[in-house]
Amino acid sequence: MKAGSVPAGGLTALALAAVVTVNVVGIWGIAVARRGLQEESVRLFRGQTEARARSSESGLAATRTDLAFLAGSAAVLRLGSAAKPEQQWSLLATEASLLVFLRAHPEVKRLAVMAGKAESQVEAARRGGVPVVWRTRDEPARAAAGPEPETWGERGIRSVIAQPGAAAGPEAPRLLAEIDPRALLEHGGAVPDGLGCTLRDSGARALLTLRAAGEPNGERLTAAISLRAEGWSAPSPWVLTCTQQAGTASAFEPLAARGRTVLVLNLAIMSLTMALGLFAVQQARRRERLEAQAREEQRVRELERQLFHAERLGTVGRLAAGLAHELNNPLEGMANYVALAREHMAAGDAGAARADLDLVRQGLDRAAGIVRQVLAQANRADAPPAPVELSAVVRQAVDFVRSRPEFQGIDFRLELPEDDLVVQGSPVMLGQVLLNLLRNACEAQPRGGEVSVRAGRSGREVEVEIADRGPGIPEPERRRIFEPFYSTKSSTGLGLSVCDAIARQHHGRIEARERPGGGALFALHLPLHAVAGAHGA
Repeated sequence: MKAGSVPAGGLTALALAAVVTVNVVGIWGIAVARRGLQEESVRLFRGQTEARARSSESGLAATRTDLAFLAGSAAVLRLGSAAKPEQQWSLLATEASLLVFLRAHPEVKRLAVMAGKAESQVEAARRGGVPVVWRTRDEPARAAAGPEPETWGERGIRSVIAQPGAAAGPEAPRLLAEIDPRALLEHGGAVPDGLGCTLRDSGARALLTLRAAGEPNGERLTAAISLRAEGWSAPSPWVLTCTQQAGTASAFEPLAARGRTVLVLNLAIMSLTMALGLFAVQQARRRERLEAQAREEQRVRELERQLFHAERLGTVGRLAAGLAHELNNPLEGMANYVALAREHMAAGDAGAARADLDLVRQGLDRAAGIVRQVLAQANRADAPPAPVELSAVVRQAVDFVRSRPEFQGIDFRLELPEDDLVVQGSPVMLGQVLLNLLRNACEAQPRGGEVSVRAGRSGREVEVEIADRGPGIPEPERRRIFEPFYSTKSSTGLGLSVCDAIARQHHGRIEARERPGGGALFALHLPLHAVAGAHGA
C-alpha cells in the first residue's frame, strides 16, 4: 500500500458516515417541522374553540337583548288583561310574536308569558323542530294541540325578563325563556364529527356534554375558553372545553401525513443504505484481507522456492565434493590409454592404438555422464508440471547416489515394476526428494549397510519406499522430523521439510515409520496420472 493512501474499506466507511449524517440531519429537520405543525395545530384548534365560544357568547347576548325587546313589546304589555274579550287581538299578536321569535332563535327551545306567581298565559315550544304555541287557560285548544312538546327542565338554562314599567312583585307580568346549549354552541357553525365539548357554569355544573368519536387513547388536542353569560339561571362565567383527535383537528394534517410518510421512507432508505454500506465495508475489508493474504502467500512461495533451490544446491555441493575422485579415475585411465596409443602408433600397431582410443572414448563418456547428473540436480525446477515416468527418476537417483565413493559400502537393492509409473509433476523436484531420502538412508549407515528401494502402484497412487538398516527414528522424533530446522544430526534441518513441501505441491505425502527388522522406512505417495491409469487398465 502506498504511503498516504486510504484503504477502500475506509473510503466506504467515510461515505457511509456522510450518508448517515445527511439522513440524520434530514430526519431532525422533518421532526422539527412536524413539531412546528403540531404546535400550529394546537394554536389553530384553540383559535377555533375561542371563536366558537365568542360566537356563543355573542349569541347569548343577542338572545337576551331580543328577549328584552320582546318583553317590552305592546302586545306583551297588555297580556295582564288579555282575558277580556275586547283584547283577544293582543293574545293573537303575542302568539305570533312568540312563533316568529322561535323561528329566528333556534337556540331558544321554549318561551312562556307569565302573569302570576307560577301561571303562564301563553307558551311556545318546538314539536319535531316546528314552533307551536298554545294558551294554557284554553283547555280545549290545548287538548287539540296534542301533548305538550316539552316540559320545563329542572336543570335548564332559563332567563326571566320582567315587563318594562310594570310594578315589581310576584304578580308582575314577565317573560320566561329556556335555551338549548347545543343549538347555542352551533350558533358559530355545526359541530364537526370527532369534536367533544363540555359547557360548564361557574359552579362546575355541566350544562352540555358532547362526546368525541375516535380512539380514547389517541393523541388529542384540548382547549378551554371562558365566556360571559349574564342574566341566565346558570351563573356566569361559563367555560367551554373542547377536545378533538390531533389527526382530525388540524388543517395541517395533510402536511403532517406527508411528513410522516417522508420520515418513514427516509428511515427505510437510510436503513437500506446502512445495510448496503456495512456490506460494502465488510466486502472491502475482506478484499483487503484476501489481498494481504495473497501477497503474504506469494512472498512465502518465493521464499520456499529460494529455499528449495538453495537446499538442492547444498545437496549437490555436498555430493559434488567427492566428484573429483570419481572424475580423476577415468581421467587417469584416459591418460594411460593415450600414452599406450602413442606407443602403439609409434610401433605401427594401428589396431592396438584404435582399441586404446576406444577406451579413451569410454572414459570421456563416463566423465560426461557424471557431469550431466550433477547439472541435472542443480537445475532450477521452473518447468510447468508434466507427465513424469517415476521409475526412470528413481533409477537415475539410485545410480547417482550409488556412484558416490563415500557410499561404496552400501548395498543398493532396487525393485521396479515392468509397467510405467506415470505421475504429474516436475522430474527435477521429484528427483531432489528421492535424492535426499536416499542420501539420508546412506548417512544413517556410515559403516555400510543396506538400502532397499521399491516402487509400485497402491490403488490410485504410486508408492516409492526407501528403507535402511540404520538405528531407526524414535516415535517422538518421527512426529517432528518434517518441521523446518528440526534435525537429529548436525545439519540445517531443512532437507525433510523441503521434501514434504515438494510432495504436498505434487498433491502427495511422505510418511516415516519403522522398518520391520530394524531401521527406518520413508514412503512417498503420489497420485497416479490419469492417462497412465487408463493405459494400465
